[in-house]
Amino acid sequence: MSSQFQNRLVGVIVIVALGVIFLPDILDGKKQREEEQFAEIPIRPEIQQSELPEQNIETVDLGADGNSLADGSQSAEGSKSADGSQSGDDSWHIAEEGGQSQKSEAKPANTQVNKFAPEPTKPAAKPKAAWTIQLGSFNNAANVKGLVKRLREKGFTAYTLPTKPVDGQLTKVFVGPNVSKDKLSGMQRDIEKLTQLKGRVVVYNPVEK
Repeated sequence: MSSQFQNRLVGVIVIVALGVIFLPDILDGKKQREEEQFAEIPIRPEIQQSELPEQNIETVDLGADGNSLADGSQSAEGSKSADGSQSGDDSWHIAEEGGQSQKSEAKPANTQVNKFAPEPTKPAAKPKAAWTIQLGSFNNAANVKGLVKRLREKGFTAYTLPTKPVDGQLTKVFVGPNVSKDKLSGMQRDIEKLTQLKGRVVVYNPVEK
């Protein structure tokens, strides 16, 4: 057992010695490889600033030329303003002539409209009131018929309401109608002499039955 232990111990010592000897070389090799890899990356090239050639700038005297340019611009502006004023005057005259022509053309249209315009309707005249003489009311149909017959024989326009007398019902006897109240008033005397009935002038109601 002791010999085996010794052999193992010797082997471990040998391995450690070899590691101590060769380990630095191995580590140095890795460093060199890493340095080589870093060296392979291209370095950014430096940009060389190019010098621009100096340009010779010539100074120009604008004394006389400036005055001539100013005079030229003033004359151009004057001609433009003159042309503008002339064109404005021409356009004003054209607009005025156009307005007059439109007015002259519009006049016949107005006359035509006036010709075809409907005439104002006049208010309808109120119908004149008519009058009639009411002689009385009777409930005897025979007396009513006899009275009407006598009046008509003497030329009076007599009528009854209702138009057909009935015994036992009141029937009104009238003379008329006429639009002249005075004319009817003048008839009252003759009617009174004929029938012994004076009667009275009343407003005629055509709807009354």
